[in-house]
Amino acid sequence: MKSKFISLLGLAALMAFAIGCKKPVETPIRKFSDVKLKVSFTPAKSVPALKSSGMALTKETPTNYFVALKSVKLLGKNGTDDLVLFNHSDLKSSFVFDFTDSKTVHSLLKGTTIPPGDFGSIKIELYFLQMNLKIATQNRGVEHRDIRVYLSDDAETENGLHQPGDMTQINNGTEIGWLLGEGQKPDMDPVAPRTAAYTYNGDGTSWYDFAGKSGKDFGPFGDSLFALNAPHPIYSTKVDFNFVDKGGTNLILDFNVNNCWQFEDKSGDGVFGYADLDPVHPTRWHMALPVMTVSLD
Repeated sequence: MKSKFISLLGLAALMAFAIGCKKPVETPIRKFSDVKLKVSFTPAKSVPALKSSGMALTKETPTNYFVALKSVKLLGKNGTDDLVLFNHSDLKSSFVFDFTDSKTVHSLLKGTTIPPGDFGSIKIELYFLQMNLKIATQNRGVEHRDIRVYLSDDAETENGLHQPGDMTQINNGTEIGWLLGEGQKPDMDPVAPRTAAYTYNGDGTSWYDFAGKSGKDFGPFGDSLFALNAPHPIYSTKVDFNFVDKGGTNLILDFNVNNCWQFEDKSGDGVFGYADLDPVHPTRWHMALPVMTVSLD
């Protein structure tokens, strides 16, 4: 199977991600008691709609969502020093937050006290995002699978196995193989090791080209623009505090993942899977990065 998958992340999704993160004016906060993380699974008026490439894509919202953070830092202004809430050196010790609904909220302080001062934005470093999605198989019907998307690299600094853009399947907390590369039919089963999944016929040397990115250094998620914006080893982003003030003292960082999985449904069954793979015309799919907004609740 020669590079049958093309990610449509591209400019539109990254622009939407940037819109959610970059605000025109920073609104510094002098005092607050906690920084919390939540995931929204439903549409929000404050979140810009993702733009497509001009073709209709079937959309799916995951049934759960995991966020693995390496570090979180409050960025001070007007003379206030930056404050690191936590910073872990490797993937194994990163904080992994599990969300199954929009009501779940996790504190990011981990024992850190926030001193008074002017803070205008927050910087986060992400290892991976993980979500539960439906996959159609030929022999086992529709399965709900935990799919992990790596935004960062652990191969260069931790002797790990992952490159930015890798997509893997997780079963009961254990990673069992790579997806959207070689040998997916008939049941969209994950393939291991990485070289078997991302080289032609699993030869370990002839790497696929994933939308302008060599499979040796990047997985199938994202295009060449993602590659340029995914520095090795850690993906990072900054969110300004142009927030919605609800009169509280908790800063809420909201990841909106509504309709984040989008794909070309060639089979017409409403589920991505084996029947959508086309040996002639590449299947188009799109895993949008979450759009982040901030509120004071």
